[in-house]
Amino acid sequence: MDTAEAGTYLNVSKTLKESEGLLRNARAQFSALKALATTDDQTRKEALSRMRAGATLGSKDISAIRARFRENKLSNAERSTRAAFKKSANAARRRATEAVGDVDKKVAELLTLLERYQPKRMNDAQRSASHAEIRCKASAILPIFTAAYGKHDQPLSDILKLPRSGDARYLGLAYTAICALADGRFDGEYRFALDNSSLGMQWETHFQECIQPVTSTVAPLTNDILPEAKAPLTKLPKQKLTVVELCAGAGGMSLGLENAGFHPLALFEFDKHAAATLRLNRPLWNVVEGDIRRVDFTTYRSAGIDLVVGGLPCQPYSVDGKGLGKDDPRDLLLEGARAVREIQPRAFVFENVAGLLNARHADHLGNFLKQLKYSGYAVQVIRMEAEEYGVPQERTRMLFVGMRRNSMAAFRAPPTFPEWRSNLGDILEDLMAANGWTGARAWAEARRNQLVVHNGVEKRGALASTIVGRKGGSREKEAARWAAKGIDIATVADAAPTQEQADKAATGFLPQLTLRMRARLQGFPDWWDFVGGRDSSARQVGNAVPPVIGQAIGLAVRAALTDKRFDYESLLMRWVRPDERVLVREAPPLQPSDIGDDSTVMKDSAHRESAWKTNA
Repeated sequence: MDTAEAGTYLNVSKTLKESEGLLRNARAQFSALKALATTDDQTRKEALSRMRAGATLGSKDISAIRARFRENKLSNAERSTRAAFKKSANAARRRATEAVGDVDKKVAELLTLLERYQPKRMNDAQRSASHAEIRCKASAILPIFTAAYGKHDQPLSDILKLPRSGDARYLGLAYTAICALADGRFDGEYRFALDNSSLGMQWETHFQECIQPVTSTVAPLTNDILPEAKAPLTKLPKQKLTVVELCAGAGGMSLGLENAGFHPLALFEFDKHAAATLRLNRPLWNVVEGDIRRVDFTTYRSAGIDLVVGGLPCQPYSVDGKGLGKDDPRDLLLEGARAVREIQPRAFVFENVAGLLNARHADHLGNFLKQLKYSGYAVQVIRMEAEEYGVPQERTRMLFVGMRRNSMAAFRAPPTFPEWRSNLGDILEDLMAANGWTGARAWAEARRNQLVVHNGVEKRGALASTIVGRKGGSREKEAARWAAKGIDIATVADAAPTQEQADKAATGFLPQLTLRMRARLQGFPDWWDFVGGRDSSARQVGNAVPPVIGQAIGLAVRAALTDKRFDYESLLMRWVRPDERVLVREAPPLQPSDIGDDSTVMKDSAHRESAWKTNA
């Protein structure tokens, strides 16, 4: 999906709302829906009438109906005149196409001659002959260039004042450069440029740079200056990129972006407990507690922010919820678009559930994408599966990635690693055995060997269902899903299972997940602590982005913005490899002790993080 489709989705939803049943029964393709939504009322009415009669129409059929109606409105004289004009216009287009192709071919030959012209390696006769050949070739190009693109004989100083994105600028530079070559004004005071600006770092008046846009052939000189492909980086560069995060939650995305080399200038979070979690684990981060709907983000524009990210509330679009979408008071989708418009970052990433792409939310999603497009961004929507990055959980997320068009052309979605797939047994065995439950090993082995079918493919090893946090316990279907994987999800356990609990339940014993277990299933390291009661902490864990997902998308964005290549496998490896865990070790407490002064907190946080990395 891209932003070009957003307006179409919105238009289809509004224009064809009363004909949904007919179009569904007719199995109308999206191309036909698009044609119906954009055509005039008369054509639409006729096409829908034919569909009711059983006809199958495509976009070409609808275009034909429209053309017929237009034709019927013309008089005989108008039809004759238009037909003659169409023939003339087609002939002109053919001639223009031929002229452009001729310019393309001859300019490529001219660039080759320029590449061969090396005065220092030539004697006088060779230099004179080559010089004359270039002049002759440029002189021959001028008339066909003028026929194809017109004359652009304004002064160079005026051309350089034109907008860089406009056609007049590059065509003016090309025409001026060809004229200079035809007059023999090269290999003189400015060497191979129109003025002295190319003697420094500015290369836009160099003959090759001026002429290149009017030929599809890569100039030979370009091959000499292309850098050799370098090996992907296994370590992050020292330079930190800046990020502003909306709805930061407990810090899953924040931690992942930190591991990708981003430094947060501000993290906005409404929930006081989640904000306290961020401050506990990263005391030096600028955590702003409050409602982003009341924030003026324009103050951040002057800082030149590299990235805006946001895990905007997903409850309005979750298939397990009411699906109220834009009518849900928690919805902040358009607030994310406003933040981008006001900050004008180099890139943005918004994360949400797959339910956002449901047809019922098409108009709201279309409005969101349209606002991002009007702010000057191209958008890609990518799907990321947590299990493909070693997170033992069935968690699908959609990420809306946006950049300026030049940067977006360099963006590549992060690679996936299906071979890293883990399971409940590998991840939780040590935590399940922490309080002496002797059945922990057998439980873990059963989870490792459990056969599951996903998208028609049978795999070995049970994954956790999507981790969620809500009041009032689990729903019936959710409880059944977890029970099939050997887990009682009814509530959050205060501690790991004991042998006494297992003996009391006999053969049907299903252990419950502690908060630490939930956090590990979400990909949080064991040293990352949470502030708040059991329900609050469970919601923080359930709403979080797995840190490895944040790191992977952060590396992909950084690669596009900085023209770097990263070795994802080596950079992500230490956070996702379950076989490197030390099994049956004592897990750190989930609830933090009283927070002391900043220095004490920083030392404690650093100590916990260092100890975890050493053990892992």
